[in-house]
Amino acid sequence: MRKSQREISDFQEKKAALLACGFLTLAVGGESAPYLVPLDFGAEEREGKLILYFHCAKEGKKLDLLRKDPNVGFCAARQFRVFNNGTAPCGFTADYESVCGRGVASVLSDRAERLHGLKVLMAHYTEEGFSDESFLERPLALAEVVRVDVTEFTGKRLVRG
Repeated sequence: MRKSQREISDFQEKKAALLACGFLTLAVGGESAPYLVPLDFGAEEREGKLILYFHCAKEGKKLDLLRKDPNVGFCAARQFRVFNNGTAPCGFTADYESVCGRGVASVLSDRAERLHGLKVLMAHYTEEGFSDESFLERPLALAEVVRVDVTEFTGKRLVRG
């Protein structure tokens, strides 16, 4: 990272910065260019590693591309404020946090793993806990749950007074 003073190096701080974001953008290898798509997501730490989960329809471009090449990239960011440090347009700047990384995606087939991934995703957006029985069979049958084992991720932060 070029501006090392902005780096978030602590694993827990990077994870917290990621979970403070409402969505992430997933990058998948496309035919002629990367294919990017914003997603709702959940994240957990398991044995010192970060794992992401998202759900999607059973068919579609994203899933087709993931099946061809499971290597993915991701980025999530949030902006705190924009302000002017001077009088010219170049004086404007923003306070922010961002997390970017890479990982390997796998479509989950085991029911227990799928339910776990959905619970992790839901925990990102609500404090309401869900039992396995609360997930209805029909919607579950219509969705894929994807796990991303994160191989590397970096965090960056700029917050001033």
